[in-house]
Order: sequence, then structure tokens, then C-alpha cells
Amino acid sequence: MSRKYKATGCAKFFFVLIILAPLAYMGASYYNGQDGWQNLKNLIGIGKASSAATDDNNENLEEVADLRKEVRRLEAENRQLLKDLKECQEQSE
Repeated sequence: MSRKYKATGCAKFFFVLIILAPLAYMGASYYNGQDGWQNLKNLIGIGKASSAATDDNNENLEEVADLRKEVRRLEAENRQLLKDLKECQEQSE
């Protein structure tokens, strides 16, 4: 006769970690009025999270382009102010 399988402490820990913890998280999310399945997907990083990342990247690129335009404008204004300062210094001499 073979011995019955007896779960070790490590096996029990992984069972709780992999099976019961996500179920408890989903249950708590539903209890709080949230979509537990979507929260779990977002937490893991699957599903629509990749499209949200793409949207964030597009927004970041637009923000970078706007900031570059602002830098160019400020550099041009700085050059003009330096030119005006030199003219004022030459006239006062």
C-alpha cells in the first residue's frame, strides 16, 4: 500500500498564495463596490493596461513636444534680451 500524500508547509503556503489570496482580494474588491477581476488584471498588468500605457505614452510625447516648443521660445526671448542688454551697455559707454 502506498502512503497518502501529505502536503508540506511549503505546498500549503503556495496553495494559499496562488489560489486563495487572489480570491480573497477579488471578494474584498466586490465588497467595496469595485470590479475585482479588472483590479486583479490591472495589478498583474494584463488586458487593457497595455492600451492605457499606450495612451499615457502618447500624452507624454505631446507634453514633451509642448515643452520643447516652450524651451525654443524662451531661448529666443533670452537671445533677444541679451542683444538688448548689449545695446544698452554700448549706448551707456
